[in-house]
Amino acid sequence: MSADFGWLSLVPPAIAIGIALATKRVLISLSAGVLCAVAILHSGELHVVPARALDHLIDTTIKPDNLRLVLFSVLVGGLLRLMKDSRAFDALTRLLQGRERGYGKRTVFGLTWLFGGSLILETWSNVLINGATMGSLYDRLKIARVRLAYFIHTIGINVVALVLVNSWGAFYLALVQAQNVPNPLDFLIRAMPYALYCWISLILVAVVMMTGLTVGPMRQFDALAPAGTTETAAAASDGREPRLRHMLIPIASLIGITLWSLYLTGNGDITAGDGSKSILYAVVATLFITGLLLRIDRVFGSLDIEKKIIAGSAEFLDVGFLIVLALALGKLTQALGTGPFVAQLLQSSLPVAVIPALVFLLGAVMSFATGTSYGTFSIMVPLALPIGTATGISPELLFGACIAGGVFGDNTSPISDTTIVSSVAANTPVIDHARTQLPFALIAAAISVAGYLLLGAL
Repeated sequence: MSADFGWLSLVPPAIAIGIALATKRVLISLSAGVLCAVAILHSGELHVVPARALDHLIDTTIKPDNLRLVLFSVLVGGLLRLMKDSRAFDALTRLLQGRERGYGKRTVFGLTWLFGGSLILETWSNVLINGATMGSLYDRLKIARVRLAYFIHTIGINVVALVLVNSWGAFYLALVQAQNVPNPLDFLIRAMPYALYCWISLILVAVVMMTGLTVGPMRQFDALAPAGTTETAAAASDGREPRLRHMLIPIASLIGITLWSLYLTGNGDITAGDGSKSILYAVVATLFITGLLLRIDRVFGSLDIEKKIIAGSAEFLDVGFLIVLALALGKLTQALGTGPFVAQLLQSSLPVAVIPALVFLLGAVMSFATGTSYGTFSIMVPLALPIGTATGISPELLFGACIAGGVFGDNTSPISDTTIVSSVAANTPVIDHARTQLPFALIAAAISVAGYLLLGAL
């Protein structure tokens, strides 16, 4: 197909990237990319482009695997809404507030890691809960709030990005399935160790916690005593006692049922299980378990539970639309032969060994400029995996480089929603957080580039 379309095959992803950089609006940029790709495929009948584009989106949505992934990503919002509104997360805060006088820095840092590593469902709730829970403890120990922001942001985004049993994992699965990768779940398990930036960032946080390492502007904030406190949800009590089991049981159920479903659908081999079926079964069962638990504990009535699931799912509709657009654009670039054409260009102009590092750097620049990881994944993965097939580079390595590059921007860009939420959670200005965190992120990125160069040469 690349022989037919040549340079034209680069236009749809270029349009999507350009609009994303200009507008910072991922849904619009992906929609433009889809329309452009359809226009190229149907160049002789441009009047049918809108209808054909809509047909492509519908065909993408109704495929069983894709529909299951979209439903999972939306229903996770309903589960999170039940957990938040039941004040399950407040129980963490109350558990600590009664003992905060006895905590030292090592314990507080360990708890920061514990919360960031256990709240795996979604990034915003991870950093908000961690910041609200730990803020007053950091103040008491005179630890700068920008350091708290760095910790909760970096731990939260990188842990959630590496876990496959959440909406991020569902999105990865959709992108991989769209590229016709055999046994996609096993592919993802083998690929995630190559998301070097994520792993190195988490290791660097641990080093900073243990040594007190200070780089760049963080030093001047460390010299100042923290002021103010973070408002927590616990402060706005509605008379109900928050219960930790309303958080622990849903999370354990989601993970446990997913693993059990993978075991069953894989005939005893978890890595061969059907990922899209398993995560959908798990979130539906977990919604039932959580709703029943809240009903038995008389937290909500049946009608309230229903309304909260619907309202929470509606908040995640944009994720569903994003998945459909990303999958459609990926399929269309396949039809245009974009990936193989890019691979031919790279083979003729660059040493193969530098391609993994280049994929990471392109993703990092794009995600930093747009503030979005999902949009970066949507554009980079359909380009990178065919490059691996054409050049002999491990597709898992290139997929890991795509994930690492996308997460970098979500972890550093001042316009990233996660950066803003982390600043709110730590009660510190966005710019202060962004500029104190960036030197640490650049260290992790530099080590990642060296790692990708080494892996590309092997």
